[in-house]
Amino acid sequence: MKMINFFFSLKKYLSALGVEEYNYGRKSLAVFMPFVLVSLLFQLSHSGLLNAQEYIQPQTEADTTLPRSPIKWIDSRDVRISTEDGIRTHFLKGNVELRQDSLYFFADSSVLRKDLLFAAGNVILVQGDSLEVFSDTMNYNGVTRYGFLTGECFVRQNQSVLYSNFLEYDAARRIAYYNRGAVLTDGDYQLTSLSGRFHLDTENVFFRDSVEVIGDDFFLKSDSLRYSTKTGRSHFIAPTLIRQGEASIYTEGGYYDLETGNALLYDNPQYKSNDQLATADTMIFDGINNLLTLIGNVFYQKDTTVIRSQRLVYDLDKEKAVITEKVFIQDGDRTIQSDTVFYNLQTGQFTTKGRTLLAGDTYEVEADSVFYGEEEGIGFLHGNVLWTDTESGVQLRSNEAYFIDSTGLIKSYGGRPLMSYPSETDTLYMAADTILSFLQTAEADTQRITLAYYNVVIYRNDMQAICDSLSHSEVDGMFRMMYDPMIWMDTTQLAGDTIDIAMDDGEMRSAFIRRNAMVLTSPDSVYFNQIKGREIRAHFRDGSLSSVRTFGNAEALYFVLDENDAYIGVNKSESSEIRLNFEENEVISIAFFGQPNSILTPMQKAKADQFKLEGFNWDTSRRPRSLEDLKSDMTKRLFFEKELVEVVEQ
Repeated sequence: MKMINFFFSLKKYLSALGVEEYNYGRKSLAVFMPFVLVSLLFQLSHSGLLNAQEYIQPQTEADTTLPRSPIKWIDSRDVRISTEDGIRTHFLKGNVELRQDSLYFFADSSVLRKDLLFAAGNVILVQGDSLEVFSDTMNYNGVTRYGFLTGECFVRQNQSVLYSNFLEYDAARRIAYYNRGAVLTDGDYQLTSLSGRFHLDTENVFFRDSVEVIGDDFFLKSDSLRYSTKTGRSHFIAPTLIRQGEASIYTEGGYYDLETGNALLYDNPQYKSNDQLATADTMIFDGINNLLTLIGNVFYQKDTTVIRSQRLVYDLDKEKAVITEKVFIQDGDRTIQSDTVFYNLQTGQFTTKGRTLLAGDTYEVEADSVFYGEEEGIGFLHGNVLWTDTESGVQLRSNEAYFIDSTGLIKSYGGRPLMSYPSETDTLYMAADTILSFLQTAEADTQRITLAYYNVVIYRNDMQAICDSLSHSEVDGMFRMMYDPMIWMDTTQLAGDTIDIAMDDGEMRSAFIRRNAMVLTSPDSVYFNQIKGREIRAHFRDGSLSSVRTFGNAEALYFVLDENDAYIGVNKSESSEIRLNFEENEVISIAFFGQPNSILTPMQKAKADQFKLEGFNWDTSRRPRSLEDLKSDMTKRLFFEKELVEVVEQ
């Protein structure tokens, strides 16, 4: 019976709204179907056949704490009122205006039955100074303050507009819902999803299901998104993909500011652009300055350059990066490890701060700081420099140095550079004011050449040496010592203008002394066997002198012993060439070439001047006694003292 009464009421409603004649044909029903369906819902709700609250507000429960406030009719061009079962119904037509507290309703026509309102045609809801809701039709429950809007619907707040064909509006909470798709326009961007809600008080829109954000050269896709129309920030609450220009970004948390391009990304953020790839715990984009900041477990790759660290700040325009905390960079065949690196990814130039390890194909370098210019191929090293030839194990220490990649050159200076040559038996150390080492290619062979100059000192447990300058060839192991060189081996001393020494596995095998050559050796450091000449070739076995051959004005002074190793006399010989063989620093045989002249003087008849050849100088004052002597300024002092003595004598 209630349903029959509803249809009679419907006929009167339509007549009251100006519909004088109607039929049940398809055309007439199509025109009035929205009104019929909505009115049917209201009638069923009022009649008790349908719980209006369950239909009108499926996503929220009625707020029972809301004070009851009637919907008041303010104005309309035409008004008709009917009463049924004691309930008054208002039929309003033309410039309709109603109000419920601070919420205003405008429409072409409406039906108000107690707390239920139906409006049709240019429906507008105004709440506050900045909120407007538009639709073709609306059903509104004044008790729950919840309404359904259909047709061309949109919500406008400030500059943001939400469009949909079906909206639900909770006036009490100031929230607009949709679940049949909607588009939000905010400035130059459009945000779409299948469902969502617009919190008008907080100016936040929650998008769900097939979320997309489209702008000029910008695209975002996600399953869920929170967007603030006040700040222009998109907050990610689900896996999200962003494409902007040539860059692609993936993240599962964070935000992106559509106005400034600023972004904070966390939860597995990933960045890719052309030949660049980046991952980190956190990513920060500065859209104004076009900066990318990566924090925590940073991985960045561009072309053949790979960077790992805990923090990286990258200028996308200048292609320059500041990399800090546990920095590791792989740039082709070169690796860099440091606390801080300022890196130009466009030119390859970099500067480091903090202890740095730099490794190439054949070398490793450690220093407190490094500057490297890729275009010039030159690097400067500062503070506690340690250079290592990874193939031979040769090391070079200094305070300062520079290197050139193309030639394998390393030049060390400052603080007495120290070079070490390891071997199976011992290590040879060499110190000088400056040490220069480089690769030299001849035909198919490449060898390392080392130059050391000014105040050169060499130390090994079984051999020590000094000279003004020196060169070393890696292929033949030859050391060429120049300008006042002197070599000590146990109780043997070699001196001359120039000395070439050949090393085999770190041990000295032979020496070639040119001009003013002299060899001194003694079994007891009391009496010295002496060989002198224009040139001397000396050979060694197991760290001891084994033979000496003297050329040009050769002189030899040696002491003769009996079978009990007692001294018999001193023998002085002269010849064009003399050869002596030694065993335990004692002369065991001698050979003369040319016309020799030899005199043997018994020990008891020999005078003091007969025990020494002219130029004899057993000089142990400048002999380094330990490795610490090479590291200190003692060697400079020794050289200075010698020069001072020579000046005084002159």
